[in-house]
Amino acid sequence: MIASWPFAALLSVATALTLRENAQQQLASPAPAEDGMPTIYESTIMARRILSQSSEGTLVTVFPSETENDDLSISENRPQGMAGSPIGLMEYFADCDTTGNPTILAIGIATPFRNYVAGSNISLSVRWWPSQTHIYSTTEDENIPTPHTPAALPRFSLHGYLEDVDFRDYRNYRVPACFLAKHPDSVLWQPGNDVHTSKYVRLVVEHVYWFGGFGDRARIGWLPMEDWRRVTKGEIDRMRLPGEK
Repeated sequence: MIASWPFAALLSVATALTLRENAQQQLASPAPAEDGMPTIYESTIMARRILSQSSEGTLVTVFPSETENDDLSISENRPQGMAGSPIGLMEYFADCDTTGNPTILAIGIATPFRNYVAGSNISLSVRWWPSQTHIYSTTEDENIPTPHTPAALPRFSLHGYLEDVDFRDYRNYRVPACFLAKHPDSVLWQPGNDVHTSKYVRLVVEHVYWFGGFGDRARIGWLPMEDWRRVTKGEIDRMRLPGEK
C-alpha cells in the first residue's frame, strides 16, 4: 500500500522525520548554533522572557480516583471513568521569582488545586503570541518566522511541584504587589477575601520542555535546569522574541 502513496505525501513524511531528527540532535549538542538556529542557552533565555512577559497559562492536572476522594467526585458531579484523565484550565500567574518559578494565586475550590492536593502531578503550559488576532498575514516577515501561523512561535511546559509562598513575602507585600500588577482584577480573590479560600504558591520548576517553533529554525526538547536557573534579569530584558516590538 505504501508504494501507492503520492510522491508528495511521501516527501512530506520524510521531511518531517528529518526535521524532527535534526532538531533533537541540535538540542543535545552544546556546540554553537549554525544558520541562525538559537543556541540551547538562547532558547532558555527566550523561555524566561516569555515567562516574564506572559500572565496566563494552562495549568494541567489529572483527576484522582473516586476511591481516593469520593467527596470531591460527588461534589463535582464527575462522570464515571475520569480517574487519571488530564484536564487543562487557564490560570493566572506572574513571574515574581528571580529563578524562574512562576507565582500562582491558588483558589482552594478550583479544580487544578483540588486535583493537586489529591495527589496529581502538575504542569504549566505557556505560549508566545505577539499579536492578539485570528487574522494572519500570508506574507513572510523577517521578524516573525512564518507569521501566518501560531505553530511557528515558541511555547513551553513547566513541570514541578507547588510550594507555599513565605509569609514574609506577604507581610512586605512583595508578592501581592507583583501579582496585582499583572492581574488587577485578582484583588477580589486575594488571601483573606470573603468568597473563597486562597493563598499564593510557587510552581517550583524541575523540568522545562521547550518547543521553539518549526524544527528547521528553532529548538525542540528539554532545557537544562542549570541554564534555567542562571539566566539573569539583564539577559531577559535584552532578549527579543519573534514579533516583539
